[in-house]
Formats: sequence, structure tokens, C-alpha cells
Amino acid sequence: MLLDLEAMRASALYNQLLEPEHVAHLADQYHFRGHLGDQDFFTMIGMEHPQLFHVLSCGWNRQLCTWWRDHGYGDVFQLYYRCEWPVYIYHGNCNTPIPDD
Repeated sequence: MLLDLEAMRASALYNQLLEPEHVAHLADQYHFRGHLGDQDFFTMIGMEHPQLFHVLSCGWNRQLCTWWRDHGYGDVFQLYYRCEWPVYIYHGNCNTPIPDD
């Protein structure tokens, strides 16, 4: 994740979204009960305010873990796992080995 801290500090909208009552409102709206802290927060505000984000190609965070394929998401797994862009950063979650290339 890359953060433009100057833009975040200057954004009235972003700073308003940091208020606990706004976070609670979004969590209630989406029936959201997360456990990943900042990732969950950015996911919720991204659903409501996509203009706050610039999405990088999958090659900037190439996920290697295939655990979810066999644990309830096999029907949609390839939609999220497949990456046809050049890889710049591997994400070796689930103890997956990082390729040598």
C-alpha cells in the first residue's frame, strides 16, 4: 500500500471518515465485522468513495497464496488470483515460497 500522506491530511472528506461515528455508520451500512484494521477501514471507505484511491495493477502486490481456492471460494478464485501484468512485488502469504525470478 502506498499512501499520499500529504493528500490524506489535506482531505476534508478523508478526515471526516476517520471520525468514529462515520466508521460505525459504514460498518452498520455494510453489516461489516472485520478483523484486519486498516485494510478493513480502507475497504469500507473505498466502497463509498472510490475517488480517494488509485488502484495499482496486480503486479504490484502479486498474491501467491492459494488457500482460499480450497476453502469456499473455488468458483471465483481465478478472478482474483490471475495476474497478467508484470510482477514487481510478490506477496508470499500463507508461507508460500517466493519465486527466484
